[in-house]
Amino acid sequence: MKRVCLLFLMITLAGSASARAADKSADDKAAQEKKAAPAKDAKDDNFVSPADVDRWVAFFDKFVGTIDADQDDCDKMAKDLDAHLDANQALLMKAKAASAAGKKLPPSARQHMMATMQKMGPGVQKCGSNEKVGAVLRKIPR
Repeated sequence: MKRVCLLFLMITLAGSASARAADKSADDKAAQEKKAAPAKDAKDDNFVSPADVDRWVAFFDKFVGTIDADQDDCDKMAKDLDAHLDANQALLMKAKAASAAGKKLPPSARQHMMATMQKMGPGVQKCGSNEKVGAVLRKIPR
């Protein structure tokens, strides 16, 4: 289950409550600065590219969808998650590198992901302690 938490931390790139509060404060400050200096360089925001946001949100939605769809068959969940993680290792490594570089997802993407996570609650409850599911989740890069 720790792997699932690590995935969320990695994918949401500082999506914790304290980070969201800091982001809100930073967003408020950025909005004030934008009024004062509208020509601010977008690279200063330290957000990942829109293309990466789309890829990471799509990956995450499928990850959550798999847990939701397979909640009554933990072995199938393990098999399907394994295939999804294997197919997206490069994306996961890119997310890990972006996180290490201090990049973050825009607030709208983080909000979408936080709302989407609720769908997987029953699947996590049912299969969170399954050995096969646990082995698959250990494949997630730290």
